[in-house]
Amino acid sequence: MFYTIELFAGAGGLALGIEKAGFETLGLIELDKNAADTLKKNKPGWNVINDDIANISCLDLEKYFYLKKGELDLLSGGAPCQAFSYAGKRLGLEDARGTLFYHYALFLQKLQPKMFLFESVRGLLTHDHGNMYKTMLSIFTKAGYAIDKKILNTWDYGVPLRIMRIRRRHHI
Repeated sequence: MFYTIELFAGAGGLALGIEKAGFETLGLIELDKNAADTLKKNKPGWNVINDDIANISCLDLEKYFYLKKGELDLLSGGAPCQAFSYAGKRLGLEDARGTLFYHYALFLQKLQPKMFLFESVRGLLTHDHGNMYKTMLSIFTKAGYAIDKKILNTWDYGVPLRIMRIRRRHHI
């Protein structure tokens, strides 16, 4: 059996795919109560942790998840992307959500999983002339990992995910 922990789990789309790939989920961390409740309802056997990642990343993660360093097969997830998304304001580190990847890096450093999957939006690559992406790569590399970047189009996998802006007209 292969084991995974997912950070920033949302309503569980990535976790479901990872489960289908043969992984058993040890824990999913999600701040949003509605998303966490959705996870709990749809997958009652999953260990859903409805808490701020900052409250968990500072703990002794080996004790918290009953693991030894290097035992975890996969750390997955992607910090909220609004700070880098073309559909957002692209404030990067000025947006508190833009700094959440540091907690992901703490999980990498503390647990040293065999591999990790960090998902984000394409806008991360060009935000601040690529400096944000370089910073993330540097932090992940310092944690002991070689990086293999892939850009995927959700349409190629039967997921027609697009963000549409709706403009409201104001009537005078």
